[in-house]
Formats: sequence, structure tokens, C-alpha cells
Amino acid sequence: MKTIRVFTMFAVSMLTILSHCNVYALGSQYEAHGKRDPFVSLVGPEKTTSLKLEDIMSVDDVRLEGIATGAKGSMTAIINGEILKQGDKVGEVEMRKISTRSVTIAIGGNTYEIKLPEQGGAK
Repeated sequence: MKTIRVFTMFAVSMLTILSHCNVYALGSQYEAHGKRDPFVSLVGPEKTTSLKLEDIMSVDDVRLEGIATGAKGSMTAIINGEILKQGDKVGEVEMRKISTRSVTIAIGGNTYEIKLPEQGGAK
């Protein structure tokens, strides 16, 4: 009986601690107070800002960031931070085709093929 009571008290204590940690983590935000953000890398390529898909009017504004294949072979592409599948249309951008290394999109009636950037390797 004493073992059950100790276990119950331990479990309640752990749940209380975990629930407070979880709430804190979800609601917390880094405040720089004029200092450098430690979560931003000091080296490597600079992060480029990209337009939202609704605002794209030219292929020059499109940034293909990744292509993923699902378990059943369905493919999605990440363009300017948004996930699209074949047939999706956002603003002027329509996803026509997704392959393993490129996508075909239409913007304002014109069709473009955009390839994934090469990773690593010699320049």
C-alpha cells in the first residue's frame, strides 16, 4: 500500500513538473535585449528572404527549397516556405508536376521548370 502511495505521489509530481515545462516551452520566446541571437548561425550562407506564394508574379521570385516523397509515392514540394502538391494553385503560382529533382510550375500562363539546387560537392 505504501509503495502505491509513493508511486502515485511521484507520478503526480512528474506530471506537474512536465506540464509546467511544456507550457513554458510553448509560450517562451527569446528576447535579445540588444544582443546577438545565439540561435542564428554566425557562419554559412545567409538566409534569403522570399516572397509569399500569393505575392509571386515572376519566376525570379520562386525558390524551390525541397521535394519530399511520401510512403505511397505522393510527392510534395516546398516553395518559398510553403508545401505544395501537384494541382495546387496559390495566387499566380500553379504546381503542374513534381519529379525527384525538379518541379514544373505555371505563373500567369507561362510554364517553367525549376530544379533543386545542387548540394555540396566541388565548385
